[in-house]
Amino acid sequence: MLIRDLPAPVTASKADWLAGTTWLGFTPTEEDLTARNKCQSTIQRQFGNGYVIEYITEQFSEPNPGFENDPAYLAEREAHRALAGRLIAVHKLRTTARSLETILGAEEFKRLQDMWAQGGKRYRWSVAFPIVESYEIVGRPKAKEVLGEAAYRRLYQRSSATLRALTDDERRLIADLDLRQIATANSWIGIEDEFRLAEASEINPEVERTIGRDLVALEGMEAERLAKVKRRAAWIADRFIRERQRADKIICDDCAFDPRDLAAQLGVKPRGFLDVHHKNPLDEGVRYTTTADFALLCPTCHRIEHTRLRIAAQLKAAQDRLR
Repeated sequence: MLIRDLPAPVTASKADWLAGTTWLGFTPTEEDLTARNKCQSTIQRQFGNGYVIEYITEQFSEPNPGFENDPAYLAEREAHRALAGRLIAVHKLRTTARSLETILGAEEFKRLQDMWAQGGKRYRWSVAFPIVESYEIVGRPKAKEVLGEAAYRRLYQRSSATLRALTDDERRLIADLDLRQIATANSWIGIEDEFRLAEASEINPEVERTIGRDLVALEGMEAERLAKVKRRAAWIADRFIRERQRADKIICDDCAFDPRDLAAQLGVKPRGFLDVHHKNPLDEGVRYTTTADFALLCPTCHRIEHTRLRIAAQLKAAQDRLR
């Protein structure tokens, strides 16, 4: 998979001296709620609906006195040597009302501030955005080799407390970088934050029934969570349909069947000839799914997809029994 194949553009870059694994953090100008909200809204506006490409700086910061020989710091410093100056990952961030202390836990947050907070201001990186979807950049290339001298200097020559917006030319320069998706431990934050949004939204009943059938194989969840997972999936599917209708792309994604002429002859809406289909039903509740996980299919293609999924599940079960 290449960067150009992502369902949304890479809109910005984050320069870090530590690789982000579960979250990316930003330091507000003050500790009060107003400063935090301003910082959060600025970052959210910068990445928008897109992805963030992560760059590791050439320099590595020094910790507060007393942590120079801390084993975790020494391990991080060693890891930095292999990544310095490289583009390492592409992330999808999720805006959340959860504080960094909530995400990390009180003990880890305290340790982070003890080691890195400056001038007694214990809110270093306190505006946190969980990483809900992540891709390693294969080979972790040197940023200067990918971007060229001019673009590299524009993006990374100066330090910044926020993200660095990419231009269209810079997006073209990174478009062919190869990606490998990796697990994201904080997917649950994006999923659970959206449970409330889904519950408060109106969803087309037919879409909800269709997605319920797609998710019939989900197992291992307690009943209340399963109901929330299904409701969220239907909420995303409903949004997917509305986006397709606005774009006037009501065609089958597999066979390209266009129902508009037939619908006009019969005096009905084209949408009624196509089903919304969840392409990755077993990922619901585990991975942070988006509208990219859904397709619009004619009834025949929809049946074929369900048959394919059923056979794949049977083969996997057989393989598991043989292990």
